Amino acid sequence: MIYRKDRKVLKRVDFGAAKNSLMGVLAALVVYALVIAWGRVYEAFQLETLLVGGAVVVVTAFRLWLVARFDALYGAGPARWRKLFAFGLILHALVWGLLPAWLVWRVGTGFNFFVVILYNVGVTTALGSSWMAGLKVRQFYILLMFLPVIGALFLGGGLREWLLALLVAAYTFYLFRLYRGQYELFWHAVTRERRSGGAERRRELPASTDIQLSLVYRLAHELRTPMNSVMGMMSLLEDTRLDDEQKEYLQVAGQSGKLMITLIDDVLDYSRILTGRITLSPDYFDLRGAMEQILEAFGPMAQAKGLELAAVVDRLLPKRVRGDRDRLMQVLTNLLSNAIKFSERGEVRMDVDFTAEGEHDGVLRVRVSDQGAGMDTDTLKHLFEDQFLDGAVDAFAVRHTGFGLLVCKGLIEAMGGAIGAESVEGEGSTFWFTVRLGMQADMSESSKLSGAMADIQGVVVGAGAGSLACLQEEFEALGSQCQGARDYDHALQALRAGHREQAEFDLLLVDTHGRRELALNLCRNVLEDPSLRPVKLMLMCTIEERGEPTVQRLVDKHGLVTLVRPVHRTGLRIALGRLLGVPRSQPVQDLPTETPEERRRRKLYRLLLVEDNEVNQLVTRGMLSKLGYQVKTVNNAETALALLDQENFDLVLMDCMMPDLDGFAATRDLREREQREQRPRTPVIAITANTAEGAQARCLAAGMDDFLAKPVHLQELETVLRRWLSREDDSAAEEPDSE
Repeated sequence: MIYRKDRKVLKRVDFGAAKNSLMGVLAALVVYALVIAWGRVYEAFQLETLLVGGAVVVVTAFRLWLVARFDALYGAGPARWRKLFAFGLILHALVWGLLPAWLVWRVGTGFNFFVVILYNVGVTTALGSSWMAGLKVRQFYILLMFLPVIGALFLGGGLREWLLALLVAAYTFYLFRLYRGQYELFWHAVTRERRSGGAERRRELPASTDIQLSLVYRLAHELRTPMNSVMGMMSLLEDTRLDDEQKEYLQVAGQSGKLMITLIDDVLDYSRILTGRITLSPDYFDLRGAMEQILEAFGPMAQAKGLELAAVVDRLLPKRVRGDRDRLMQVLTNLLSNAIKFSERGEVRMDVDFTAEGEHDGVLRVRVSDQGAGMDTDTLKHLFEDQFLDGAVDAFAVRHTGFGLLVCKGLIEAMGGAIGAESVEGEGSTFWFTVRLGMQADMSESSKLSGAMADIQGVVVGAGAGSLACLQEEFEALGSQCQGARDYDHALQALRAGHREQAEFDLLLVDTHGRRELALNLCRNVLEDPSLRPVKLMLMCTIEERGEPTVQRLVDKHGLVTLVRPVHRTGLRIALGRLLGVPRSQPVQDLPTETPEERRRRKLYRLLLVEDNEVNQLVTRGMLSKLGYQVKTVNNAETALALLDQENFDLVLMDCMMPDLDGFAATRDLREREQREQRPRTPVIAITANTAEGAQARCLAAGMDDFLAKPVHLQELETVLRRWLSREDDSAAEEPDSE
């Protein structure tokens, strides 16, 4: 197929790359100054530090000159400017690639090393989306950035240095493949097919949507493979001896990895939405419980930014509704994540209402509001539109909202609902959606707590508007009432006045959201005042505040009951039960699995891992060893089949995508041999990065027994193995003791 370049688009891309490089270039000076000053490298190696500093300044000045003289240099010759820009990138990579290697050699893997590595990771990741027109230069750039430090870490000789080297190598490989995929997508977007003979050729090709979906699936598969290595290595690194600083870096890296997996899933979902292939799996589930899990996950994130997260859920919400739980939670997660991300102050509030419209269904209405910067009218108008699909708009010249909102719109519309947004600049935004759900009738529950709460009057002080509305809704559901107090002093006065007038409040809820010290002082005054002893007291705080010594002293001395924000029904009812002495029915606990007998039993199982990627071999083998299983590894299916003919294995972990003979064909061959030779059936678990529709069905059709998607998590791996290996006769575990 013949393509021609669009010079205008390429100029905008080149200018965008030059402009975006400013932050990285200026950040280089700040990072280097931080390392030599705060990191105290200059005091120990003055001459070497000055030489490296001179190189950093020269490279920075050259790249700033390229940006400042863009119009003149580009006008004289675009190709010449690109060569100069590429030369500047190579010089930058050479200096900053050697710098961490020099730090490892001189001062080891301490603060200075991690600061430089984080900078290198940041600029190489940013380059992925800023200059996609040149592939070889970008790939050479990341090799210069990371190969020197990988070599220096391996030569360091310690286990920690080797693990860090493997992590950096895995990330380098991931970027290498990512740049290739971005390069191909870029040229598909900015080139135009010539018309001559195009109509006949297009008739011979599959539908364009099939080509796009195939490209997205292949790209997602290629991205998941290195991400499996990165996430697996970090999970293994967590169990090594790390100081607090290294644990913090590892936590940030883990969050970034999870964000990348979420982005890959969003890309896949959006491609399915565009091609009309989105699938829903409706079933009955506990909607309130699912939302409470989301609140517990986002609560610490919001509180870390100084935000208050609250949810006001309709007390008439059915206990069980019928819908696609995962898709609904995906929409809620996206909306809450955006609200927290774009808010710097105030409250993020979720309002959930349900209106029954019959015996078996109703309409769910959800609103997520924030007090952030808000949006202008034009941004709000195009919020749920994909500018890349509008041929009349230059997609590279507009500001994009990302996949999250587009995926939300597609999912809600697939459920037959509607989604929208309202916003006022400077006041905040509100995202809403409505969807019809089935409901399970006659799910009312009797509660001893409702009897204990009858006619109880409560007062809430210090809580935000959302938390107060949530408490009022939940108290009404229990047949009681609560009201808000203006401030902490007013609440204390109201309690004492009620005692004198014999119109006492029964329950006081003190929230630290207003001012923590005043809240704790109010708790002390109430707990130590004999006249107020009939008043039940509960402290509402964050999970971090609950562990502080001042709060723990009140808990230990007075038995103070605490309630962790954000408030939801389950947490509130547990706290009220403790406060009022209402016994709580405990669910039956699962038997512990990490017993000595369980570990001993696992050692008797022999597992075969079939994986062609060496890093993935290392990760999966490390997880299996951590769980206590014996594992043997081969890197191709032919060797695996020959080994299965000679030895007995209790289970096979089979990678699906391998060169020559893939996992599907290998499993079919294994099942034929077992049937022909009347051998026992060996369970085969598929491990693949392919998450397209029908992938699991294809695995089962090939004779595999179960399915694990990459990146593989330790808990999921343990669950699948226990499911298939627990069927063996446990008496085998006792045989070694009988000798």
